[in-house]
Amino acid sequence: MKKWLNLLILSMLVFVPIQAAAQSDITIQPGETVTVGLDSTFAPYGFLDDGEYTGFDIELAEEVFDNMGVDYEFQSIDWSMKEAELNNGNIDMIWNGYSKTPEREELVLFSDNYVEGRVGVLVKNDSEIQTIADLEGKKVATQEGSSQLEAIRQQPGLEESLDGGRVITFSSFNEVLQELATGRVDAIVVAELVTRYYFSQNGQAGDYRMLDEDFGITETAVGFRQNETAFVEDFNVALNEVLISEAYEEIENRWFAELGGDESAEEANMLAPLLDAAKTTLLVFFVVLIVSIPLGLIIALLEQRAPAWIKAIIQVYVYVFRGSPLLLQLMVVYFGLPFLGITLDRVPAALATMIINYAAYLVEIFRGGLNAIPQGQYESLKVLSINKLTGYRRVILPQLWKVVMPSVGNEVISLVKDTSLIYILGLDELLKVGRSLSNQYASMMPYLYVGVIYLALTGIVTIVLNQIEKRIDY
Repeated sequence: MKKWLNLLILSMLVFVPIQAAAQSDITIQPGETVTVGLDSTFAPYGFLDDGEYTGFDIELAEEVFDNMGVDYEFQSIDWSMKEAELNNGNIDMIWNGYSKTPEREELVLFSDNYVEGRVGVLVKNDSEIQTIADLEGKKVATQEGSSQLEAIRQQPGLEESLDGGRVITFSSFNEVLQELATGRVDAIVVAELVTRYYFSQNGQAGDYRMLDEDFGITETAVGFRQNETAFVEDFNVALNEVLISEAYEEIENRWFAELGGDESAEEANMLAPLLDAAKTTLLVFFVVLIVSIPLGLIIALLEQRAPAWIKAIIQVYVYVFRGSPLLLQLMVVYFGLPFLGITLDRVPAALATMIINYAAYLVEIFRGGLNAIPQGQYESLKVLSINKLTGYRRVILPQLWKVVMPSVGNEVISLVKDTSLIYILGLDELLKVGRSLSNQYASMMPYLYVGVIYLALTGIVTIVLNQIEKRIDY
């Protein structure tokens, strides 16, 4: 038993190695629609605006693919899993402010560069920091997994000389900028082009300055699978034709204003896209709720009367899914199963994983409830010659619901919040769209709206649960 348990746990941890993906048999076929992978929260390169993808890279992609005569579609992904998405064939290219680095060049085949920009240090106007050497002993932040972070780490001894001996990282540029604005860090390392966009949105350029010294120039290109040489050659021809056109100049001027100015962009209605994203959140919530509760009950009843070997399987299932993070389970199901020949789309993968996860917790809740019912209740069914189906429906289950309802209610409320984890599969749920709006408008207000919506949802769920508890309180 212990041997099998260890093997199952190991199978959860041995997750898809991005660099070892078998991609030789996945190529872009002539005439097929190509899928462009992007982080839909990364303004100004690519993001959602009123349910439509927009941004510098989006407009550039439209020009290039029209030039090539290729049909295309955009697919939101989690940026930390971009290479896995590419290697699994879920997307055909990574196009979203994707900077060239030596590490990335080992993983993907890059197109020609289409934009270049400084990686610099941004400080407040009144800061004493004048050069990169002045960062010693200071708190410095940047975006996690970015080329800016790699630029810092390529400077010998720089990161070790900072306050705390490390760079502070955040998932989005907007969060990095907020750290500097609030004074929690002394400087941030940024891409100048992105900084220009943010200041064009919040009108705060006059409060900051870029150091004259920088970390060099970052080259931005499109990443393909390494076996897409033929397609990339045609792509580069079309890309370079667009880069010397008036259309490209208009796109660049539209998205990258010069650093400076104090006028903020007008904020659009943020509530509409958040409410639209809440539909995805509610869809996942209701489907998982409706399926996982009866599934958990059935498994708990089966465990109660099943042979020892079935009980052992159920116990291992419950242990694995309760003992590992739901986020890891989502990643294993969506990114790992294709290597076993099982490929699920994003929504089915999210639903299946969350149903199985929540059912595991509910199995234990129902098992405890069934054990709390006196054994005499089961024996009385036999004495009175009441068949099992009728006995459980009329006698056991009514008592069970009264016992387990508070615990089930806690799981239901947790489910409302856990729906935010499906962002890892590239699904545009409520919190992810809030992050996108925060980046788009360089504002923290979308997070406030998201919090209010979550509180409203959990409030409604709590009221419903309280009413159910009152009805079964006899």
